[in-house]
Amino acid sequence: MHPEGKVEKTKPLVCEFCKSDSVIFDNVSFEYVCSACGCVSSQDPNSDSMASFRTNSGYNDRTRTGMPESLAIHNKGLSTLIGIGDTDARGKALEPSQKNSIQRLRTWNNRAQLNDSVSRNLEKALKLLNNFGDKLYLSQAVIEGAAYIYRKAAIKKLAKGRSTLGLVGAALYAACRETATPKTITDIATACNITTKDIMSHYKLILKELSLQMPVLHGPDYVTLICNRLQLSEKTKREALRIFSMVQQNRISIGKNPRALAGSIIYLASQNCNEFLRQVEICQVAEISTVSLRKRCKEIKSKIEL
Repeated sequence: MHPEGKVEKTKPLVCEFCKSDSVIFDNVSFEYVCSACGCVSSQDPNSDSMASFRTNSGYNDRTRTGMPESLAIHNKGLSTLIGIGDTDARGKALEPSQKNSIQRLRTWNNRAQLNDSVSRNLEKALKLLNNFGDKLYLSQAVIEGAAYIYRKAAIKKLAKGRSTLGLVGAALYAACRETATPKTITDIATACNITTKDIMSHYKLILKELSLQMPVLHGPDYVTLICNRLQLSEKTKREALRIFSMVQQNRISIGKNPRALAGSIIYLASQNCNEFLRQVEICQVAEISTVSLRKRCKEIKSKIEL
């Protein structure tokens, strides 16, 4: 409608190929397509001929611009896809000669997207990375970080001659370390169905070749991680953090294994809070021995009054 109340006539779109005025809007691809010959219109959507579409159907709405760009997809989500249906814009079946042409275009389109070894490796690795991320219940930010690390490794050709599973697991572990996500290397090895030794060897390679600076986990991080895995009460968690602060003030933590120290603190906190917890359970979660746990408990009790 015109501001003065007059109906404004819009000029119909004309196909550039067959000069037909049967141009329709495809709601799936958000493009103007000729229903007579199937040619996609190359007219500028910001031109005057498409002003009515912008006004009536909300063309400027950003929610209609498609999925966002993602590093976790081998083509970043920006590829050209030719559908598998052999029908035109009106739903009419294509002729046999047109079917053969479309099939050849579809084949060469797939080949053009994976035309080198790096692209083929990325397609395989990023599918595995997304699957393992879902198994570990990782956030999209962690998966994107792991994909970024793997892409840098693939560009440097670190994947050549090496295990793709090991490199994917190492990238996931590095992303978890960067984002302080509480996942151990054993969790990732179990999800990837490989050994921790294989992941650690690839992880050391990534750190060396890509010059990554990983943040060091502090004692409170281990205390919180082990408490969450043991499903302890909030009272026990707070007591463990209180004991850890006292351990730091008395400089007992210097030169000690942080996992053994955290496990011994959690055991002492569970005793103070009357929460039954066996030493073997803590040692299995913290990946330490019972001997180390008892030594740290004895040392803490001798220097701190709990």
